[in-house]
Formats: sequence, C-alpha cells, structure tokens
Amino acid sequence: MSRKGRVTAAAVALAAWLVGTVATAQAPADQLTNEGVARASAKVDSVFIDRLIPEVVIGGGDFGSYLIARLGVIPIPDDLKLRVAVDTQKILIHGRVADLPELARQTLGPLIGMVPLQTPIAGEVELSRVADEIIRFRLAAVRVNGIPLPEGLVAAVMYEVGRQYPVLGKSGRDLYVRIPADGEVNLVPGGVMLRILGSQRQKAPVRPGGRHHGDRY
Repeated sequence: MSRKGRVTAAAVALAAWLVGTVATAQAPADQLTNEGVARASAKVDSVFIDRLIPEVVIGGGDFGSYLIARLGVIPIPDDLKLRVAVDTQKILIHGRVADLPELARQTLGPLIGMVPLQTPIAGEVELSRVADEIIRFRLAAVRVNGIPLPEGLVAAVMYEVGRQYPVLGKSGRDLYVRIPADGEVNLVPGGVMLRILGSQRQKAPVRPGGRHHGDRY
C-alpha cells in the first residue's frame, strides 16, 4: 500500500470510530502527535518486550498515535487533527469534518460528504480480547453532529473500506493487535493500561527474524 493509501486508511479508521459529543465532552481529550508514537512505543516495550516494569498507563492521545503507527502511517500527517479521550468503557475519537485529511473525507463521502466542514464528528471504539494473544479494537457507533447514523449505512460504508484496507479487517471496523499471552490491556480514565499478569517478569523472546513492525506488541 502506498503512503497516501496508508494515510487514508489511518484517517478512515480514526474518523469512523465515533461516539456522541456529550460523551466526549465529559472526558479530557489529547492530540495525536508523532512524539506520542515514540512515548507509547517505549512504554509498550518496557512492559511487553523488555519486562522492565509490570504495568504502565499510556495516555489516550499517545495510544491513539501508536495505533496510527500500527496502521503504517509514520509520520502522522499534519492535517489529521482528531482528538482522543478514554474512559473505562471506550476510546472516544472526535473532532470536526475539517480535522480529516481531504482524501479521507472523500473516502467517507457517504457518511460525511453532505455536511459542512465545521460539523462535529465523534466515535466510539471498544476493546476486547478475542484470543490468547490477540486484542481487537472495534468501531461500535458513528455520530455526525450528535446524530447516530444508521447501523446499516455504517456497515455498508465500512465494508467497502475494509475491502480497500485489509488491515482494518473484512468489516473495515476492526484493528487486531497481538499481545503476550500473559499480558493484559485495559481502558482506564484518561488512558490505556498495559500489564503483565502474575509475578514473573522474564524478558520476552524475540520472534525469529527480529522485531518486524507487524510482529511487535
């Protein structure tokens, strides 16, 4: 996939993971930054790779930035200006239509193409563990200007996104991330907690071939 395509995929993933404006107003929101990618990556490694500490909390903006990097977008484009907030139930991503790159706005045309650029958009991402070493971030709902969009419309649009960008799953609504079998990822107020279960803190083995981007925790 070209970098232009990866930027679109990342923006689509974030733009479509939406929730109501009332919920976002209740939680502090952080910006997406390239510095956040580095901070979050260091914290992930300190718990899941090097096992230097048993747990750590990554702020919402830094964790959102890290997910963008997992989609292959490095650096984060200047025109992607959505904000991220976290509570114990969901990751909230919100902003205005104008906060999306133009290419992403074109891709999401059926969802946001008919509204002004200053229209609020917001979203809800749920976290679940789907296998011993796999967690899933899933788009749960979509609202534009505070109005929930019909599930059928969201499903149809995101299915087409998934066909273009397989990293988002067949539905276009899922991002899967590998973690250690003894690792745990939980949402907490303002961030995402990573921790190793139990008392053992031995260094995790490196996968054959080194720590390739797609293999990292």
